[in-house]
Amino acid sequence: MNFTVIGAGAVGMLTASLLKEAGCGVQLITRRQEQAERINAEGISRDGQVQYIKASTEWDGIPSNAFVLIAVKYGQFPDVIRQLKNKCLSNPVIFLQNGMMHLDMLRSLPQKDIAAGVVEHGALKVNDREVRHTGKGVYKFALLSGDEKRFAPLLTIKGVRCEWQKDADKLLFRKVLLNCMINPLTALLQIKNGELLSNPHAYELLKNVYTELYSAFPEIETLLPFEQVTALCASTSGNTSSMLADKLAGRKMELDTILLYTIKRSPYLLPTLQTFYHLLKAAEEE
Repeated sequence: MNFTVIGAGAVGMLTASLLKEAGCGVQLITRRQEQAERINAEGISRDGQVQYIKASTEWDGIPSNAFVLIAVKYGQFPDVIRQLKNKCLSNPVIFLQNGMMHLDMLRSLPQKDIAAGVVEHGALKVNDREVRHTGKGVYKFALLSGDEKRFAPLLTIKGVRCEWQKDADKLLFRKVLLNCMINPLTALLQIKNGELLSNPHAYELLKNVYTELYSAFPEIETLLPFEQVTALCASTSGNTSSMLADKLAGRKMELDTILLYTIKRSPYLLPTLQTFYHLLKAAEEE
């Protein structure tokens, strides 16, 4: 089974490394030539294990039989959409993004078979060729358009746990709701996930956000019980959320595709979430 992974951040490098270790054919497309050259020379190191994976900045060498996994952040989406339109690939394409704002852009793509995925692994990019696997989990996929059967081989990869879900909106929105609680709080307070439980004031804020989201989206009680939120904070207690990692590195945070999307989707005002959004936007401007 062959894969082309677009994007060499934490998720992209982790995914490429896991697939290569499982015996799949893997190539990686990076945004910067410097990163591609380093990966080609030294491989991708995951917790001390090195996988040698071909990396390039060019899209022209994507095999016709490869699954294309898009693992870039929301800010890089316009370039990815442009490439997908220009190349007119017939490959099945899977989008592995936080948030849901990007879904509107997918309607204009020429590709027929498109799926969305949620990555329930913890990953931290250390440098251009090193990633830490901070929490083992599962890849979950759901169909956005096309033929579900084209994605069936994903469920047969030995050593990489994958699941198929029937409802893409539920799959993605559950992750959005989770990110709305953990990411902005950890970014604002600059704390690890576990401190949302150990710090009583942070924990109170976490409960308040959940209550606010419940008022707008009562389905959260089934999709994401509060006990699952706290369990995840506990199991990833030492992890740095992706939003905090972006903030500390001076990168743009995924505020629009997570927070703004939820605010716009809500039938009611979400004052706490709106405050978080504007505080982080203000910090980003600085």
